[in-house]
Amino acid sequence: MEKRRMFYCIITIVFILLSIIILSKTNLNNNIELSKAIQIVLILFLIRISIGCTLYIKKQYEKQKYSYSIIMNLGLVIFININILRQINLLIQNWKVFNLIDIYQNTLKSFSYFAMLTLPCIIILSIYSIISNIILIKKEGFHPNKVLGIVMGFFSIIGLFLTQGVYLILNNILTETTLNYIKYSLDICINASISYLYTLILATLYCNVKASNHIPKYDKDYIIILGCKVMSNGNLTPLLKGRVDKAIEFGKKQFEEKNKKIIYIPSGGQGEDEITSEAEAMQKYLIKQGIEKNQIIIENKSSNTYENIKYSKEIIDNNNKARICFSTTNYHVFRSGMIANEQGLDCEGIGSKTKWYFYTNALIREFIANLVQERKKHIILLLLINISLILLIVIGKQNHLIFITN
Repeated sequence: MEKRRMFYCIITIVFILLSIIILSKTNLNNNIELSKAIQIVLILFLIRISIGCTLYIKKQYEKQKYSYSIIMNLGLVIFININILRQINLLIQNWKVFNLIDIYQNTLKSFSYFAMLTLPCIIILSIYSIISNIILIKKEGFHPNKVLGIVMGFFSIIGLFLTQGVYLILNNILTETTLNYIKYSLDICINASISYLYTLILATLYCNVKASNHIPKYDKDYIIILGCKVMSNGNLTPLLKGRVDKAIEFGKKQFEEKNKKIIYIPSGGQGEDEITSEAEAMQKYLIKQGIEKNQIIIENKSSNTYENIKYSKEIIDNNNKARICFSTTNYHVFRSGMIANEQGLDCEGIGSKTKWYFYTNALIREFIANLVQERKKHIILLLLINISLILLIVIGKQNHLIFITN
């Protein structure tokens, strides 16, 4: 930890020293030289922020693997690193004619550039999401939850034309000059909001894939199996069976490597349309697979993931030194880990595989659930970003730093 802090301090000192050296050797009366110096300092500043965020992510991952702040900071790193490359490219291309107006306009348009750069990726993901959801509905029947991918895909595609649509509506209302500035402002603010969403999507996808592929150490005392709906005859659905099989696989490998048995906690209550509780259905399956009954403690009161963790934690709480992991489906590992951390349960997750067309819809559901859970934070950040951009546009207009044409 001390080495990381030392490294971060060194990076900060190097940034400050380089900035001082660059500015001290710059002819401040020469607009081109001053502009180039400021641009270089800006690039160094972005590099410093990127390194700082990356170090924070590593620190947070070691402390708490399933923290939403990892997604937020990873999204920022993605955005900053792309803009570092863009700023370097612009500086090289305009080396002889670079000026303050270029810096100002490039800063404002950084979100637009990011949105344009990620556009092909988002279109592909949107089309893939729509197709996978159509296949999901054909194979497993219609349910409102199964159209999330279609809605999200169409929303993403329609959102690409939002700015132009608003511009067409305002075209017959405002004067040409006012209209151009409003369109310019809308372009910036809408692209900023889209870029914010895109970075969250990419960061969420990465964190979910990383979490689902993580293999905990084989030293666990308990493994919680998160429940989901059972079949009408009380048997496990393929989704739930996958979670139980993954837990059994982990328990067997641990016994082979460490000669240590694990306690299984199948967790899940009985729904109104279920003939047995999810926990009892899992218990029967575990016993059929050769797991001894004294290795199983059922938790049959819960009705959602939060309660799965809460009631399972109450069973384990008598053992303060217990090492714990949980088993769920791959798309659900990161969010389940977040819920566990919120309740003070230190644990690691493993994820079972699911069909590709189901994974997409489920991942979108997890993404939306995280957005809703952290909605206050996202609303505040989006407001701050857009208010800051509008202020920059107003200041730029008053000081002739932005020029807008048809």
